[in-house]
Amino acid sequence: MIVSIVTSKKSIRGAYFSMLLLFLCSTVAAQERGEAEIHKVIVKEWNVTAFLNSSGGGVGFQHGRTPTYYDKHFWELDFLYSTHIKAVRARNPYFSGATAYSYGKLCDLFFLRGGYGYQRTIHQRPYWGGVRIRYTLSAGASLGFAIPVYLYIYYITDGGYKQVAERYDPEIHNIDNIVGRGPFLKGIGKTKLHPGFYFKTGINFDFSKKEETMHILEIGASVDMVFPFVQQMAYKKAKPLFLCAYIAYSFGQRKGNYE
Repeated sequence: MIVSIVTSKKSIRGAYFSMLLLFLCSTVAAQERGEAEIHKVIVKEWNVTAFLNSSGGGVGFQHGRTPTYYDKHFWELDFLYSTHIKAVRARNPYFSGATAYSYGKLCDLFFLRGGYGYQRTIHQRPYWGGVRIRYTLSAGASLGFAIPVYLYIYYITDGGYKQVAERYDPEIHNIDNIVGRGPFLKGIGKTKLHPGFYFKTGINFDFSKKEETMHILEIGASVDMVFPFVQQMAYKKAKPLFLCAYIAYSFGQRKGNYE
């Protein structure tokens, strides 16, 4: 009887000890998991972007927040230069020192964009490394700047000849009297504004080695529509839409809530 009581007490103490050991192990594991989760909490992101597209190129800036592990909401600002697909570089062979110009080009066109966007992670990067893949959508206001083109025009005078920088007029200027491209800044004062909107979508690939930094390659397409429509080339209709494909590289940082 005494032996069975002693044995039962030892069994109870062993059970208590096993339960205590299991509790301590689970607490340590929970703390380790909690520390890992805290280490991964990133709530703010910003990045600078340089991109090339099928009609020019530009630069951009984004600043956003990540309310969940898979979602990002951001504001963006882009500035880009847009060429025309029909623009052809030419040079007058009859004048020494002639500079190249785009024959028939009426204006240089720039876009300033400001808008709101959303990104969704469709493939998360594993903890040992790899690539995070997101799709992105953004839209907002677009402001077009149409700067008229000035060219150097050749004129014969009583004393010989002279070159004058004039705004390109397809009715009186042609390949025979155009010497080359005129000063870009000469047309700034005659810039026309064309307000409108834009839409952009793409897929980006984040191949950053550290969670706190951003190195992203993105491919996608965008469209701008401004009013009134812009006529970039002589003898061509004014374009209602400016559609292009782009490739972009971005670098930036990620920060936690209290950074």
